Formats: sequence, C-alpha cells, structure tokens
Amino acid sequence: MNNIERISVLSIVNKLIAPIILIVLIISCQPQEEKFTSDSSARLRFSTDTIFFDTLFTSLGSVTKRFRVYNDAENAINISNISLGEGALSEYSIFVNGIGGPEINNVRILGEDSILVLAEVTIDPQDDNLPFLVTDQINFLTNGNDQKVDLVSWGQDANFLRDSVLVCNTTWTADRPYVIYNSILVDEGCTLTVEPGTRIFNHNGSFIFVGGTLDVAGNADERIIFTNDRFDEQFVNAPGQWGGIIFLQGSTSNTIDHADIRNANVGVYLGTPDEDSDPDLIISNTRIENIGGNTVLPTIDSLVQPGYGIIAISSDLYASNVLINNCELNGLANLAGGNYRYEHCTFGNFSFDFFRQEPTVVFSNNLLLGNGEPLIDDLTVSMVNSIVWGSLSEELLFSNVAEAAFDVTLTNNLFRTRIVELESENILNEDPKFFDPSDFDYSLDTLSPAKDVGLDIGVMFDINGEMRDDQPDLGAFERKEN
Repeated sequence: MNNIERISVLSIVNKLIAPIILIVLIISCQPQEEKFTSDSSARLRFSTDTIFFDTLFTSLGSVTKRFRVYNDAENAINISNISLGEGALSEYSIFVNGIGGPEINNVRILGEDSILVLAEVTIDPQDDNLPFLVTDQINFLTNGNDQKVDLVSWGQDANFLRDSVLVCNTTWTADRPYVIYNSILVDEGCTLTVEPGTRIFNHNGSFIFVGGTLDVAGNADERIIFTNDRFDEQFVNAPGQWGGIIFLQGSTSNTIDHADIRNANVGVYLGTPDEDSDPDLIISNTRIENIGGNTVLPTIDSLVQPGYGIIAISSDLYASNVLINNCELNGLANLAGGNYRYEHCTFGNFSFDFFRQEPTVVFSNNLLLGNGEPLIDDLTVSMVNSIVWGSLSEELLFSNVAEAAFDVTLTNNLFRTRIVELESENILNEDPKFFDPSDFDYSLDTLSPAKDVGLDIGVMFDINGEMRDDQPDLGAFERKEN
C-alpha cells in the first residue's frame, strides 16, 4: 500500500473515530442522576402507603390529596406504568405531571428526586342511608417491581338542597345528612322540623333563612349538627366556612334544643322585632363555636359583620344551658332593645384563631344602622347562674342611651369585668378553671370557684343531660366528682 493509500485510510478511520470519541465523552460527562438504571433493586419510596379521604357526599368531588413518589437510587428510573386498580371503572382519578387518567405510562424520575401524584374521588350514589367504604389502589410498575398505594374513602348518600324555598311544613330526619348549597329559606307561615340526630352540612357562603318557624328538637343522646361540608383536617375547626342561621322579621315560636352550630360566619342572627315580650327563639342545651370569617351578613343592617355567636336586635330570646365560645367579635350581643333571659350559660372567648378586641358579651339599648340612623328601644336582660370569661381584661360592655329603658339584672354569675358595681351579687375576676378551652372543653375543673355556688332555679339538667344537684354549678356544665 503506497503512502497516498495509507493517508486515505487513516483519514477515514479518523473520521469514524472522532464521533465515537465524542459520544463516549458525552456519555462519560452525563450526570449520574440522569443515567437510567434497569436494576430491579431500584425501588420506589412513597410519602404514605395509604391515602384516606374523610366521609364524602355522593356525586360531589372530593378535595385533592397529594403524595410524593421518591427515587432514592443514584440513577434515574423509568416508571413504565402508573394505573388505578379498577381502571376506567374506578371512582378515583389520578394526575401525574399534569397528565390525568386511569393509566399513565413512562414517567421518569431523576436519581435522588421525586414526583408529586394527585388523587381525587367522586362517589356515585348507592341509595344507602349508612356510610359505605370505597377503596382502590394506585399501582406502580418499575423495573419489574409492582408497588402500590391504597386509596380509602367513606361515602355517604345525602339530601342535597340548592338555593331552595322549602316545601311548607317539612321534616328533616336523621336517615341521611342534608347538604345545603346557596342557602335555603323556611317561608313565612311554614315550619321546618329537625328530628334528633339530624346532620346539616353547609357549603361555603350558604345560610339558613327562617321567615317562619324552625323547630330543632335534638336530645342528649342524639344531638343535631349544623356545620360546614368540608371534612379535611384543616377545616374541622375553621371559623367562617358557611353563613349561619338567620331569623327574619316575622319569624316566631322558634326552638333550638341539643344542637351544635359550628364553623359559621354567625351562629344565630335574631332580627324579629314585635309588640310582645314572648321569646321569638328558645335555645337550650346548645353549643355555638368557631364563629368568624369575612362575609357580611345579609340582614337589614349592612354593618352587621361576621363573628357573633348570637346577635339579637330588638328581639325576644330565652337561653339555658348554652355554650358559646371562640367567636371573632362578641359571643353574645343584645342590641337596640328587646327582652332576654339567660340561665346556666357559659360564654368563653380565648381568641385561639384570631386577634380579638371586642368583649364577649354586649348589652345595648341602641344601634347605629348602616344609613347613620340610630335604632333605640327598651332593653330588658336577666342573667343568672352563668359565666362570662375570656382573655381580655374586660369581657362585658353596657351601652345605654337615655331615650330608652335599660333594665339589666345580673345575679349569681361569674364575670371577668372591671364593672365593680356588679360585685355585690356576682363573682368577679376569679378564673373559672375551664378544663381545656383550647380543645373546646368548657366543663369545670375540680377547683373551679363556679362549683356548687348556683341558685336552684329549676334547670334540672346540664347541657350534656347530666342531672344537677341541690347546689348547682354556674354555667352550662354540672361537674360530677367520681
């Protein structure tokens, strides 16, 4: 072979070797975490092995649950298949990297990295009064390894009400819960009867308006629940998740007994002025708690803000064994006159969820309306064997103008207040020693000064149905020593 031929061969070889060397260099320079491995020992790790959804109402989508899938290996891996066990028939949906479906293929995770998986569930009605279990699983196939994350939900058929005027003289039973969207109205001249054990769940911004009569008839063993329709952990004790119960002018003969009203903008709004002093609402053995938010109440007074446990304007009310706590504004506000009687009630406000400047209880014979006009009327209040306490140094406020009567009789109560005139007939500024207010437990500790100092006024049972003794305790709870 002559020199010319040798040079030509070498040139060709050089041209072939150069790309090979370049490829080798590229591969050798590729970060380790981007190199894929097919080793079966490279397994996935999950932030949880089971995704739980709290009780969900049929036909309504759930909140989105998230979990992470980790690749702890040094090299990248390819998840060849992610799929729901029930496939297209599953009541669950999954989303990976923005892609949804019952099955997703070829999802890659770099070495020592992770991806986020989203899961949702919509449960079909089953015509069943009892809760039922809905399960599935998400399967991950990687390098021959089959791994899974379980999906678990409780479903519940419900009665759904959307922007409704109720049929006159309706009865709600405990068979299935009631879910309210966009508010309901009990029309004038009509009655809504709620039987023991009934559960009412309200969507954000939904109110229960009562122009007629509301008869909530629970008992100590079967309380009636009014709360929000979100059950995930961050909403269990979150104020302001629905509107509240609004009694309109003309509403009369209302009763609420053994009920829990939670997580609303307002617990009870009573705006029922009339010519008599008969109670427009009798409320007993009831808890009102976690009240606040940012939705202005749709009432006659545009200045009424959320955060009242009970707000009553020129109305008539009797309350016994009522606990009101954790309210953003006032636990109790009686404004612009009316007739009110409170026996064995507990009003506690420690501002666990918000900064509070307003006292727990306000009594006033006047109110400045949104148009700037004052609303003034005679006020008569009687309170006995009750507790008003909270984190402020003053938890009572009186507002009295001379144009109307201001008759407030407070006897044998425990108050946190600087109004020294109340000292002769009440206990002032002695900590009632609630058992655990942060956990909504306002029962009395064994060393409470509110123990055994009540007057026997005929309220025989406490809020939990426990019989009071001959020396009843102040407040809504009667302490029983073992």
